[in-house]
Amino acid sequence: MLGQIAGIAIVLAVLAALYAVLQRFWPSIRGQRLYRPGFWTDLSYWLLSPLINRGFGQVVVVAALIPIALAVGVALPDLKNGWGPVATLPLWVQAAAIVVLGDFIGYWVHRYTHTGWWWRVHAVHHSSTQLDWLAAARVHPVNDALGDIARAVPLVALGFAPIAVAGVLPFFTLYAVTLHANLSWDYGPLRTVVASPRFHRWHHTSAEEGRDRNFSGLFPVWDILFGTYYMPTGVQPRSFGVSEAVPAGLLGQLAYPFRASSAPPAP
Repeated sequence: MLGQIAGIAIVLAVLAALYAVLQRFWPSIRGQRLYRPGFWTDLSYWLLSPLINRGFGQVVVVAALIPIALAVGVALPDLKNGWGPVATLPLWVQAAAIVVLGDFIGYWVHRYTHTGWWWRVHAVHHSSTQLDWLAAARVHPVNDALGDIARAVPLVALGFAPIAVAGVLPFFTLYAVTLHANLSWDYGPLRTVVASPRFHRWHHTSAEEGRDRNFSGLFPVWDILFGTYYMPTGVQPRSFGVSEAVPAGLLGQLAYPFRASSAPPAP
């Protein structure tokens, strides 16, 4: 436990130093304060979420894998090596395929969290009124669990080795840090190939034109194909947050999805 806490603190310090430089020289919104509204709440998520989600997520995913093991006739311990033709592929090939398929699944899961009761869970993440790299950590544990299960279970069911799935999926979380950073980057000619901070900031905007847009976490092609792409040239979003009264503190946000009385519209 102490080693894990130390690791979290080290990663936090490295990322803080890195993004302090990047956001200083390439800001989307100039003059945004380091200790912005919600800073301490997001810091709490960063420090506590790995401790909460690691055990909870592992239990849920393993429980979800049991029916797969029974269905394909593979003992649960042996499932770690994958099964069927996919399991014969080199791990690097599996990893590349997982990146593409995982992002495709993530696109639809993300769209789903903008509907009905799930929006109350996801609204916690969208409640940040000023975005920077640390805002990526503001994710409700139930939201995290849904994302883990929805990605991991289909991929393992297809035969991918769980070790490959477990090794690749954290990449999406790490890249989300860059997507939420206060950076003006749009990647120029690659703007429709790789999701950029500007692309994702339009997803978070409270402006009407950004509502239910840019769900992809890595490849904007999904948004392009399914009609949710929005990336105006030379324009940066300036307003963020949701209309719902999401509490400002960690404990209030954890309870919020279960206290809300109605399913509000997406931001």
